[in-house]
Amino acid sequence: MSGNMEFKCQLFIIILGVLYLNNVDAESQNFKSAGKSNLLDVAHNLGATTFLSLVIKTNLTAMLNQTGHVTVFIPSNKAFIDLPDEQKENLKDLSYAKEILLYHLVDGRHDKKSFRNEALYKSKSKMDDEDTFLKVRVNIYHGGEIVTAGGSPIVSFDNEASNGIVHIMSRVMYWPPRYGSVAQIVNIPITTFMAYGLLDGGLSEQLNKKEPYTLFAPTDLPWEALPNKTMNKLRGNKTAIRRVMENHIVSGTYFTNGFKANDTLTTMLGEELRVDSIIGINVTVNGSFLGFPDIAATNGVVHITTKIFWPTDFDWEH
Repeated sequence: MSGNMEFKCQLFIIILGVLYLNNVDAESQNFKSAGKSNLLDVAHNLGATTFLSLVIKTNLTAMLNQTGHVTVFIPSNKAFIDLPDEQKENLKDLSYAKEILLYHLVDGRHDKKSFRNEALYKSKSKMDDEDTFLKVRVNIYHGGEIVTAGGSPIVSFDNEASNGIVHIMSRVMYWPPRYGSVAQIVNIPITTFMAYGLLDGGLSEQLNKKEPYTLFAPTDLPWEALPNKTMNKLRGNKTAIRRVMENHIVSGTYFTNGFKANDTLTTMLGEELRVDSIIGINVTVNGSFLGFPDIAATNGVVHITTKIFWPTDFDWEH
């Protein structure tokens, strides 16, 4: 009896040992798998050498090695090559480069199927007040054919890592929405007429809200070139000013990378704006070249135009 009991005890100890060893081995394998396929490894396997070089220079490797899930929007090497010369110079400032990279890192794991149009994702980059995190806006165009984050097209989705997920982009998100709302962005020296027009037309408050808008903002030059007769018609006529302003506002966020030639956008006034042509980065809408497109706002996007979009029934005679 005692021998049988001793045998059972030994067998129980052996079983516990086997279970323990199996558990340790499983945890070891999981750890090894995580080590082989974390975000840094996935980026390396995808050939994102420029991005990784900047990660190292800006001391962000630890953030991409962390155990918590992160979604990383990684620009391709070509995306860095295609940057405007001014932005290439800016990235030589490592503090600036670090903020740009942090804007490409989003808390949590977000795959393609979870994306929704106009969804906002909190990035690791902060506003100048150091309290508010900048958000990355995802937009879906043409029935899902084009998906952008921060206005940059995603060209490779759902590259899985043990501590997150990687999406490859064809453009660097170098213009984070740190300048405020659509209404706030036009408070710059080259669009003063538009800023005052929105204010006089009673639209500034609306364009400061959370709802997304696209604003086509003419520079001051076409306003300054108007005949006195036209300017006199607008001065003090808040109804006319509002109608002109409304014809530059579209509900929703429309980055140029979501455009296709002959696309139409309906303005707040109810008229249509047409995408005339897209040649490389040069985009023309309603006969107006977009001199400074894709300025990301906290509630949409601003495109600086070279022409005024007059309502079709604008009364030029009186």
